[in-house]
Amino acid sequence: MKIPELLAPVGSMEHLRIAINAGASSVYLSGKNYGARKFAQNFTLDEIHEAVKIAHLHNVRVYVTVNTLIKEHELESVLNYLNELYAIGVDAVLIQDLGLIELINRHIPKLKIHASTQLTCENQRKIDYLESKNVKRVVLPREMRKEEIETLKTNMELEIFAHGALCYSYSGQCLMSSFKGGRSGNRGTCAQPCRQKYKLNGKKDYYLSPKDLCLYDELKEIAELNIKCIKIEGRMRSKEYLGIVISEYRKALNKLKSNKTSKTEMLNLVFNRGFTKGQFANTYQRSIRPGHLGLKIGKVIDVKNSQIAIKVNDTIKTIPEKGDGILFIKKSDDYGMEISQNPIVTTLNHFNKNKFKQIKDLTRPNKVLIIKKVRQNKKNNFKLETSDVYLTKRNSLTKLVKEIENKGSSFVKSKLILTFSLKNKYPQLKGRLTLANHKEVTCEVTGTVKFETPLKRNVTQETIEKQLSKLDNYPFQITQINMNYDGNLFIPIKEINKLRRELLEGLEAEIHKLYENKKEKITFKQNPQNRSEEILLSYYTNNLDDLELIKGVERVYLEIPPNNSINFMVNFLKKAFEITYAKNYDLIWKWPDIAHDDLIKSLNKVRGILNKMGYKLKIMSNDFKGDYGPYSMNITNTESINSLKNYELLTISPELRKMDYEGIIKNCKDNSKIELLVQGSVELMKTRYGFKENIGSESLIENNNDKYPIKYNLSGEELIIFNNEDLSLIDEIEHLASIGYVNFSIDGRYKNKDYIKMIDLYKDVLNSHEINKEIFRNSTKGNYSSNALGK
Repeated sequence: MKIPELLAPVGSMEHLRIAINAGASSVYLSGKNYGARKFAQNFTLDEIHEAVKIAHLHNVRVYVTVNTLIKEHELESVLNYLNELYAIGVDAVLIQDLGLIELINRHIPKLKIHASTQLTCENQRKIDYLESKNVKRVVLPREMRKEEIETLKTNMELEIFAHGALCYSYSGQCLMSSFKGGRSGNRGTCAQPCRQKYKLNGKKDYYLSPKDLCLYDELKEIAELNIKCIKIEGRMRSKEYLGIVISEYRKALNKLKSNKTSKTEMLNLVFNRGFTKGQFANTYQRSIRPGHLGLKIGKVIDVKNSQIAIKVNDTIKTIPEKGDGILFIKKSDDYGMEISQNPIVTTLNHFNKNKFKQIKDLTRPNKVLIIKKVRQNKKNNFKLETSDVYLTKRNSLTKLVKEIENKGSSFVKSKLILTFSLKNKYPQLKGRLTLANHKEVTCEVTGTVKFETPLKRNVTQETIEKQLSKLDNYPFQITQINMNYDGNLFIPIKEINKLRRELLEGLEAEIHKLYENKKEKITFKQNPQNRSEEILLSYYTNNLDDLELIKGVERVYLEIPPNNSINFMVNFLKKAFEITYAKNYDLIWKWPDIAHDDLIKSLNKVRGILNKMGYKLKIMSNDFKGDYGPYSMNITNTESINSLKNYELLTISPELRKMDYEGIIKNCKDNSKIELLVQGSVELMKTRYGFKENIGSESLIENNNDKYPIKYNLSGEELIIFNNEDLSLIDEIEHLASIGYVNFSIDGRYKNKDYIKMIDLYKDVLNSHEINKEIFRNSTKGNYSSNALGK
C-alpha cells in the first residue's frame, strides 16, 4: 500500500508554516495573478521565492497555481511569469489553459505541468491527450467515482480532492458567476451564486450548494488505488481549518502505514457545510445552510426558564465547554449562541428526576448537556424545542493550532552526517545531507581560530559532539557524527558553535541551489497567416424535424436527446443522415461535453455500427480528439487554437469580451478555424449531482424570478442548467465580420421550429439589410461589453 502525498492549500506565508508543521507533503499556492482564488491573500514573486526556500528546506514540494484561462493579451506576460517560477525552482505549476501547456512545452520544457481539475479530465481519451502533451500529473474532477478511477491507465500521476468545498458544477464548466455577476470562476473571481437559495417545484432551498467533501474514512481505499496525491481544498480558509485538517489527515495517513484506521470529530469543528463522500462513493447531499455547520452533538429535549437541556448523541466524544459556540437548527431556521457559563453534564435519568448532578465520566451513554441562557439569548424568539444542536466553535482549537504553528517541525526530516576534524589545528566540519527525495548536498567549513594546547582544561570529544548536535531549529536529523579529534586541545566553545552555524547555513544554501534553475530569455512571436473571407453559419439542434427546415447554413450540429440506448442512438442518427443526405449542409454529431468512459464506449459502439452501415459522421467533442470543438473547451487565446491541430473548427469561449475577440482574430493563424456562438441559450452549469426532486420540465428560479431551464444530457446522468435569457450578438455581428470572423453559430436546441428564422435574420444583417429586432429584446450580450472584475 502506497501512502499518498498530502497536498495542503496555502494562501499566505503564515499558512505555509502551519501546513509544513501540520504534516503536509506538499503545498499549492498562487501568485497575485493567474490563480483560481484571486481573492485569497496570495504571494508576490519574492514571497513565492521565500516560500519555496522554506518548503524545500523542510522537504515539502511547492506547486504554483497558474490555472485561470489566459487572454490573448496576457500570453507573453504569463509566459515570463512562468519563466520566473521555473528559475525560482517551484516543483510544478497547475495549468487549465491548453495554450499555456503548449507554450511551456515550447519555451520551458523542464517546468513540470500538472493539469488542473478545471480541465475536466473525466475520461481516458482526455487522459491520453494530456499525457502526450508532457503533463506529469492530472487533478481528476471531483465527480469521478472510485470504480472509474480504477480503470484509468496512464503513466501520469493522479491526484484527487479529498477534503473541502464542492462546486455543484464540474470545475471549468461553470459560467453562472460569469453571466450572472460578471465574475468568472475560470478567471479566479467566482461570486459563488451556487451558495444562494433557488426555487424548484415551488419550494426554496440550497439546490446548488453541496455539502463539503470528506474522504477521511476512505483513505485506505484511496491508498489502494493508483492515487499519487490527495488534495485539501481551502486557500481562503482560516489557519485553524488548515492546521486541524492537515494534522488530522497526516495522523490518519501515518496510521495507514501500519494498516490502522482512524476516527476523528476534529474535522467537523472547523469550517464545513456538513460532510459528504461525494461522487467518489456515488453519493450526493446538499447543504442545509451556506455557512459553517459544525459537529452535530444532539437535540434539545427541554427548555425551562433560562436552561436548555440537550440530549447528547452517545457517539459524541467532544463535549461543549464555556466559550464554545453552538447552533440550533429547526427546519430552515437557525439560531447561534456562545456558551457563557460552565455547562452541566448529567445523565438522562438524573435529568428526568430534576437532579442536575454533574457526572465525572463523560463517556457514559444517555448524557444530557444543560446550558444556561444569558440575557441577550432570552430576547430571541427562536423556538429551541426539538431543534438539532451543532457545536460550531471550539475555543481550545485556537490553542492547539498555535502549538502547531510554533512547533517548528516537518513531516520528513533530512538525514545529516557530520565529520569533525582538524586541519593544521584549524577546526573543520563537513556535512552530508540526504533529502527526502534521496538527493544529497554537501558542505565543508573551516574555522578561523586554531586549537591550542590547553592551559587549564581541554575540550573533549563529548563536548564538541554536544555542541554539534544543536540544530538551531533546522529540520534535520543527525544520524552520525564522525570525530577525527583526540580531545586533548582547547578552543573556545563559541568557535565550535560558529562553525556549526556556518555549516547549517551552507547546507541550506546548497539545498536552494539544488532546486533553482537558470532563466532563459524568451522571445514571443505570433504570425497570422491564412485569411478566409467567406462567412458561414452553423446551427445546433436536437430535433429531427428541424433538419428538414434548416437551410442557408454550412453545418448543423446535431445532439441526441437524452436516451443512451444503443438502438435509439443508432436509429436517431441513421434517420438524421437520411434526412440530410441531399441537404446543402454538413451534419455533425455533437457528443455530450461531459462523457465518462462508460458513455464513451457506447458512443464509439454507435459510431462503429453506423460506419459499417455506411453512415459516416464527423464529431463535435471536447475530448481533444474530435473534428469540431464546442465552447466548453474554454478556448480564450490563439495558442490554444494552434495546439489543437487535428480540429477543423473550434468554438471560442462565450465568456470573452469584445476586446478579447479582437485580440484573437488579430493573431490567429487561420481565421477559418474558429467559430463564435452569436445566438442561443448558453450552458451555465454541467453537473453530475442533479436534484432529489423530479425536475420534469421545471426551471430553477432565482429570487428575481429569473428562470434557468434544466435539461438532462444524453446519458441522463448529468444535468445542464441554461441561462435564463438568450445570448444575442445581432448588434455586433457586422463588427465581428469586419475584423475577420467568418464562422458564426446559432444554438436552437430546445427551441421551437420558429427559432430557425434566426438564420435568415443574421444573414440579413450580414448583408446590411434592415430587420425588426423586437425578437431580440429579452436577450443579453453576455460578457461581450463587460468591464467587470475577473473578465
